[in-house]
Amino acid sequence: MKSVFSVDQIRRAENTLMALQSDSDELIISAASAVADVALALLKVPAPALAQDGKILLLVGSGGNGGDALYAGAFLAEEGKKVDALLLNKERVHHSALSYFESLGGTVLDSEPNHGDYRLLIDGILGIGGRGGIAPETARFVENFYSAGIPILAVDIPSGVHADTGAVPEPALVTLDGFEQGAPIARQKIPTHINADVTITFGGLRRAHAVSAACGEVLLADISVAGAGGRSLSHALLEIQSADSGPQYFASKAWNGVPNAPAQNPKLAAMFEALAAENSGIQRLGRQFIVLDVEPSPDHDKYSGGIVGIVAGSEQYPGAAVLATAAAVRATSSMVRYVGPVAAAVLAALPEVVATSSLGTAGRVQAWVFGPGHGIDEQAFKELQELLNNPEPLLIDADGLTLLSASAELRQLLRTRHGASVLTPHRGEFERIASALRAEGIEIPNPETDSIGAAHAMAENLKCCVLLKGRFTIIATCNYVYAVNAGHSWSATPGSGDVLSGLIGAHLAHSSAELNRIPEYIPELEISDTAVYAQVAPAVTIHAVAAALAARTEFGPAPTSASKIAAAIPAATAMVNTHAPMNFS
Repeated sequence: MKSVFSVDQIRRAENTLMALQSDSDELIISAASAVADVALALLKVPAPALAQDGKILLLVGSGGNGGDALYAGAFLAEEGKKVDALLLNKERVHHSALSYFESLGGTVLDSEPNHGDYRLLIDGILGIGGRGGIAPETARFVENFYSAGIPILAVDIPSGVHADTGAVPEPALVTLDGFEQGAPIARQKIPTHINADVTITFGGLRRAHAVSAACGEVLLADISVAGAGGRSLSHALLEIQSADSGPQYFASKAWNGVPNAPAQNPKLAAMFEALAAENSGIQRLGRQFIVLDVEPSPDHDKYSGGIVGIVAGSEQYPGAAVLATAAAVRATSSMVRYVGPVAAAVLAALPEVVATSSLGTAGRVQAWVFGPGHGIDEQAFKELQELLNNPEPLLIDADGLTLLSASAELRQLLRTRHGASVLTPHRGEFERIASALRAEGIEIPNPETDSIGAAHAMAENLKCCVLLKGRFTIIATCNYVYAVNAGHSWSATPGSGDVLSGLIGAHLAHSSAELNRIPEYIPELEISDTAVYAQVAPAVTIHAVAAALAARTEFGPAPTSASKIAAAIPAATAMVNTHAPMNFS
C-alpha cells in the first residue's frame, strides 16, 4: 500500500526541498539518477527483433521533465551507452541539462530518426503539470516503437496522461508509417498520450499511477537534496498529507506474479532481476495492509466468526445466488445463510449453507449481501428497504443498485441509516446512480475521466463506501480513497461480480464480529460503524489474486470462469496473508 498525492501536494513538497538546494538542479539530478538506473535495468530485457543496435532515444520536452530525461541521458552516456535526444520544444529546453548531456557525449538530433536503431525510448515530453496531449506527429512517431516492441520508459508520468485523474486526451487520425500510399489501413486513430511499459516516479505516487493503465509498471524512487538534513521528497509529502484536510488516497497492486516464480510480465522479468541485484532502493507497487486473521481461534464456533447473509438469485438467475454464496463459503469458516427463492440450487451446490426463503426466518447475521440476480420487483424493493433499516453492514450489488438508482426513498434511507453500507457498481451501474443524483442537483464527476473523484463524490453524498469495479478498482469512503490495480484482467468474466460480493460480504461479517468483541476487553473504546470498511480493499485484492490463480494452467494463463475464481479464494486468501508485499519477486 502506497500513499497517493495530488499535483498540488507534489509541487509543495518539491518546493520545500528546492528551497534547500545548493545547486538549482540538485533535485532534478537526484531524479535523473533513478531514471538512469531503471533504463540500465530495462536494457537487460531481451531486444526486439527490429531493435538490435542498443541505442537509447530521449523525447525531450520543456522544463523539469525534459531536464530529468537529459540528465538521465548524460548518466547513461557516461556508462558508455549511445544516447540520442530529440528536442520537441527547443525554445524551452532545460539548458543546463542539455549542456551536461552534450558534454558527456549525448547527441542532439535534427529530425526524427529510424526507430529501429533504438533499444529503449525515454519519454520526457510532459510532466505532471502538462495539459492536453502530445502532438499528433509525435504520437505517429511513437507508434513505430509500439509496433516494434521497443520498451518505453516514462519519466514521472506518461506524457498526455492527466496526473490528478488519469484522464487521457482524444486520439488523433494520422497516416502511419510503413504502409503503401493510399492504403485504407494507413489512416488510423492513435492515442495522443504515451502508453509506457514502465513509469518511474519520485517521492510518492500521483493519482494517475493508481488508475491509469498507460503507466504500465509503476516504480517509485525517493529523491532528496543534501541541504534538507536527510529529509527526502517522501518525508515532505507525508508531512503535507498529514497537515492537509480532506480524504487521503492510497493505492496497491494485487497481482505481481507468484513469489519465487517468473514475473507476471515476462517481458520485464530481466529488469526486475537487475534492479533487485543492484539493491537500488527503487520500489515496485505491491500489496500491503492488515488482513484479519482468518483462522478460527480456540473459542470460535460456527457462529462467532461472523455470519453473512446472502440475498440473491431468482428463478431466472439461480447461478448468481450460487456464485455469491460459494464465494462467501470459501472466504469464511463461519456460517453462511442464504435467503431467496432458489434455495434448492444453492444447497445442491453448497450443502453447508443454511437456507431459507424470507428475511424474517433467516436468523442472526453480522452482515448482509443484497442484489446479485435477485430482480427488481416489489418484493425485492421491500427486502432492500428492510435491510436498509437494519443495523448490520450491508453490501448492495447488481439488481440492488438498480433499485437504488430508481428510488429516491431508498437513497435517502441509505444516507441516514445506522450501519456500514457498501455499493459495488460497475461503470454502467455507477452511471445510473450518478444520473439520479445529478438530477437532484448533486455534482458527480464522470467516472471515465475521473474515477477517483467520481467514486468519492458518490460516497460522500450517500454516506457509504463506493466500490467502483474494474481492473483499477476504486474503494471510496468519506475519509479516504483506495485504488487497487488488479494487475490483470482475468476477472472480466460473467459472474465474477457475484463472487466479489459474496467474498466482501464474508469479510464484512468477520470484521463486524471481531469489532463487536472489542468492548469486552476495552470497554471505553468507541468503535465506528464504518470501521469494517478497512477490510474491503483486502477482499478486493483476494478476489483479484483468486482470478489470476484461476487463470493459471501448467502451460500458462488461459480463460477462466467465475466458479473457478470462487474455488480459488482459499488459496488466494493464504497468498495475500502470507506474501505481502512483493517488490521484485
